[in-house]
Amino acid sequence: MAGQDITIGELPLLAIDDITPETILTCVKDGLNYRLPYSTIKVLAMNTLYSDRPLGEMSLTAVASQEFSGADFSKIEAFDKIQYERLMSVDITTNSITIAEPGNYKASLSINAEFPSSKGVEFALMVDGLVSEALGIVQGLGSGKPIYIGGSDIDPMNTGQVLTVGARDDAGGTIDVTFHKVRLIVERV
Repeated sequence: MAGQDITIGELPLLAIDDITPETILTCVKDGLNYRLPYSTIKVLAMNTLYSDRPLGEMSLTAVASQEFSGADFSKIEAFDKIQYERLMSVDITTNSITIAEPGNYKASLSINAEFPSSKGVEFALMVDGLVSEALGIVQGLGSGKPIYIGGSDIDPMNTGQVLTVGARDDAGGTIDVTFHKVRLIVERV
């Protein structure tokens, strides 16, 4: 049946015929032939799927250092570039992403940083200043030897909730951390 025009009513019959995407995507209505290549349908479907989906991403593009002290998590203030911002607010001056629509969101975090080998740092995804997902304690490897840590979490979020990234010295002391890369991606799932 490939190459022939079909009507909408004939679609169930195609299940038993040798069909191709090109055959399915051709129909006749009111005497007019409508043809749409499969590749176009795929692009339209992907654009539609993602055009209504909130997405925010911010990252660090240059090396930055920050001191953390005490037992409480402090916000990482190293972000310097908005990579993507759609249907949510991404603010590198406050190092935060604010949810604009309620729903289930996936927050993904990756960090490449270095700090003294005698120290450990705990990183976390934060929601409204509270730990949402602690990524665990990472032991430093020393100067010139950055560590990499990443993680993600899926949670229901409400309008106005603010996501940040936090860090702290695992012993509650003071630590200087040099960040080579930091990336936070938040997307509705």
